[in-house]
Amino acid sequence: MVDARFLKAYKYLIWTTLALIALGGGVRAMDAGLACPDWPLCFGAIIPDYHPQVYAEFLHRALAGLVAIATVSLNWFLIRSPKVSKGLKALCWFSLVLLMAQVVMGGLTVLLQLQAKIVTTHLALGTGFLATLLWIYFSVRPQGSTQERQTFAPSQGLKIMSLVALAAVYGQILLGGLVASNYAAHVCPSFPLCHGQWVPTLQGAIGLQVIHRLGAYTLTLIILALLVWVWRELRDKEDPLSREFKAWSRWLLVALLVQMGIGIANVLLFTPPLITVLHLTFGAVLLGLALRMVYMSWVTAQRECLAAVRVPPSEKPQFADSFPQSSPAKGSL
Repeated sequence: MVDARFLKAYKYLIWTTLALIALGGGVRAMDAGLACPDWPLCFGAIIPDYHPQVYAEFLHRALAGLVAIATVSLNWFLIRSPKVSKGLKALCWFSLVLLMAQVVMGGLTVLLQLQAKIVTTHLALGTGFLATLLWIYFSVRPQGSTQERQTFAPSQGLKIMSLVALAAVYGQILLGGLVASNYAAHVCPSFPLCHGQWVPTLQGAIGLQVIHRLGAYTLTLIILALLVWVWRELRDKEDPLSREFKAWSRWLLVALLVQMGIGIANVLLFTPPLITVLHLTFGAVLLGLALRMVYMSWVTAQRECLAAVRVPPSEKPQFADSFPQSSPAKGSL
């Protein structure tokens, strides 16, 4: 569909977008969200005078500009390509809409003085934008030779479970955004209990922190259930796609364990900026891994099933050409 240079450029765009999300978390952790009190300029200048907090916000805006230019350029190429399906072109348009909404929301974040709902929406659009870029990349990258792969057909239950895991990861990221934007990260200074209780309250800042923790426990159970399902269904299958799917599930488990460790450290060390940035970054990584499993179970599996029912000309039965091809009689349909 596209050449290797395009795929490499799109991969760089995805990594840069992940870095942009991490940098946004760094700006928040450094309390630099209003270091540039105006928008789109910073203190009325394109390039402001140096100050650590000012430049954290300034670099975040500059990197966002680069991501925007690259996204418009690469996705416009796909939109103009006759080889790209209408569905994928629609997704490219949707990513551009998300990009524009994210730019507007970034400006409102500054102009409305870091309102919690605006900040959380900014995070929701940013991670959603990353997810659309990943889906586009999965769609345009080479799928490999169908002759070298056996049919990959996960059950409907496994497909639904992968969707549930993806939704749970995204929801947990948004809960984390609410905790950060409402300054609720320090309200429970211990772990796993909060002020000596599992659920002291579900109201206010403490309630947000408790709900975020309950969400983390729920997400852990969902991912573990998904992994058990993968193991029971695919443990005896050794075709390339099954092996790849099992490998992604193992990476999902590793990322989950790392994220749990970072989250606990974030509480016990009173949210140092580096740990906070890593917590957000690995949340986005979890989202990407879960999205990959959804793509493989829903899209790749469907492609493989369709490819499996098509008989290549080389495998056409030999007796098919052993009978003469008679012309239909006159008057026949």
